[in-house]
Amino acid sequence: MRAKTLQILHLEDDPADAFLVEHALDQDGIQAQVRRVWTRDAFLAALSEGPFDVILSDNSMPGFDALTAVRLLRERDEETPFVIVSGTIGEERATETLRNGATDFVLKDRIKRLGSAVSRALSEVESRKQRRSLEVQLRQAQKLEAVGRLTGSVSHDFNNLLSVIISTAEVLLADLPESDPHRADIKAIEEAAERGATLTRQLLAFSRQQELKPRVLDVNVLLRNLEPLLQRLVGSSVTLAFTLDPAPGSVKADPGQLEQVIVNLCVNARDAMPQGGKITIATANTELEGDLPGGRAAAPGRYVGVSVTDTGTGMDEETMIRCFEPFFTTKPEGVGTGLGLATVYGIIKQSGGHVWVTSQLSVGTTFEIHLPRQD
Repeated sequence: MRAKTLQILHLEDDPADAFLVEHALDQDGIQAQVRRVWTRDAFLAALSEGPFDVILSDNSMPGFDALTAVRLLRERDEETPFVIVSGTIGEERATETLRNGATDFVLKDRIKRLGSAVSRALSEVESRKQRRSLEVQLRQAQKLEAVGRLTGSVSHDFNNLLSVIISTAEVLLADLPESDPHRADIKAIEEAAERGATLTRQLLAFSRQQELKPRVLDVNVLLRNLEPLLQRLVGSSVTLAFTLDPAPGSVKADPGQLEQVIVNLCVNARDAMPQGGKITIATANTELEGDLPGGRAAAPGRYVGVSVTDTGTGMDEETMIRCFEPFFTTKPEGVGTGLGLATVYGIIKQSGGHVWVTSQLSVGTTFEIHLPRQD
């Protein structure tokens, strides 16, 4: 039996036939709240007030028919299943209606087939959504991979140039007396080059070309050691809470880089809550099977999960898709570099793990990290 109560719009002018349809759904264990209409105006009004999970329609009603209804629906909505339930529909009419966007048709003298037709239609909709989600993920992964290769190449060359600038500035400072008026200018050059070197290290992290020094570690211990720093970073207006698995598996990662991941996520969470809020950091042993909600792909196996959840402003779908891109930011100009989440992505991928984001506007955001468990 379905746990969800379906919202169904039923185009039917005969109350007796409407009862038979609802009875057939109930017999198949389909819980449904059915709204019945039988005129064009009522149908359009219902569509504007929707949404509906499924639309069922008789083929012919006074002044209205299924073909007209499905055309009106598809002008507004390409997804919602439209199933014809009719006692008198010829093959030619059924074919034309299907060609215009109907999902299926069920003859009233075979009404027992209705439940399976509705279930199949809903399954097909879900499959299409997951396929589109996977296609978006694949395009984004290919885009990030291409940007990563370019970024890595440029960052290496730029880092070499910055090393020359920094070392030359150090030599000049060593040769100049403390009273020399040029010391301040050379010091400014050195500091600017150091900031540039920090950015290139972040870019190398995103492109997965930095040198990691992984070791087997307990994420709970790492998080507890990091807690005092995180408390200072998020400030007094944000509550920092930990929900830690009492016996998490070990992971193999560079502890310094994993700390940077957590810090970056907490700073982002803090910035999403300018009026204050709550950040919850959780750990848990997880098992991924490769078929995850939202069409997310992952190598099957045993993982240790770390999640960072805030109660901030949240993100829309377009922002979620782009949030790991280097230099992409929703912050005002001059605030942040847009490399924080790109660095998170690069470090976790280079460590053999996965990172995902789920978010809802005005509710909050959760970043999930999954690192392979070292048993």
